[in-house]
Amino acid sequence: MNKLLNFIICIFIVQVSSAQIDLSTVLEGGVDDAELFLENYLEPMPAGFGYGLNGGWYNTAKIHKRFGFDISVISSVSFVPTSKEYFTFNNAEYTNIKLTDPSISTAKIPTLLGPLSGAGAENNRPLLKFTHSDGNDDISISAPPGLGLKEDIGYNVIPSATIQGGIGLFKHTDLKIRYIPEINTNDSEFSAFGLGIMHDIKRWLPFINKLPLDMSALIAWNNVKSKVSLNSDEERKQAVQFDTNSLTFQLVASKKLSIFTFYGGVGASSFISNVSLLGKYETDNKVYTDPIDLNFKSETLRSNLGLRIKLLLLTISADYAFQEYSTFTAGIGFSIR
Repeated sequence: MNKLLNFIICIFIVQVSSAQIDLSTVLEGGVDDAELFLENYLEPMPAGFGYGLNGGWYNTAKIHKRFGFDISVISSVSFVPTSKEYFTFNNAEYTNIKLTDPSISTAKIPTLLGPLSGAGAENNRPLLKFTHSDGNDDISISAPPGLGLKEDIGYNVIPSATIQGGIGLFKHTDLKIRYIPEINTNDSEFSAFGLGIMHDIKRWLPFINKLPLDMSALIAWNNVKSKVSLNSDEERKQAVQFDTNSLTFQLVASKKLSIFTFYGGVGASSFISNVSLLGKYETDNKVYTDPIDLNFKSETLRSNLGLRIKLLLLTISADYAFQEYSTFTAGIGFSIR
């Protein structure tokens, strides 16, 4: 299980840290322009990751008996909408970063989860001019490419993974816990913690309590912290730090038929994510320390449909969630009711 988790986590880290963008060049135009540009360029990554964390909290609406429990390994992939593969660069929104072509004022530029090229061949990406914030000199480069995942694997996806346990605390209520201890490598750190409460609401609903299915309400919160070093320079200590909090509220229903349980839910999903650029970055005429601090947040309606198979104590589940970044989630574990 640890190898699986590490593999999925590494995919996420590589997606973030391998962005083909020269951060020092972006900073030539000053912090304000750099933050706006990076916010547009990076947006799909924290959004897909944040929404993905809200998957897998349940694979049935049935509550454990007191001290009944389950443990699962859960992985999700969020699909980046086509509309998020590009962002519109508008000259009017920037002071020192401009399109070099004087005949246009706006252009489509790939986001981090966009294609390796622009609208066609790689050399068709628009040229950007970065003017020093003091007004002197210019640097012109092609707009940065995306990671090109759709070209490589057919999909633009953001992965996430966690370990989750659930226990029946008292009648009609489950406590759910997510936990990944801090994982440290030479160039990265990763940890996760989350809590959820699921309560049987069918017993409170007249007429509905006669239906042959289970119904519950869930509220769940998840926090993930990660840090990725961009190089091994001890003096500059360049790194990207990610902190993500996700929250979901769902009304859940399920029906068990033999070894199969069909389940689904409706509700809301949201996230808040902070992306910080740490360390020292040198431009031609200035040194910036910890220059970038970006904040992303969003919320969306969420519904999902799934299937769980239980073989003795073993459970295998999969579901698909319909939301701004639709998400496929799969889990494997064991459960004692």
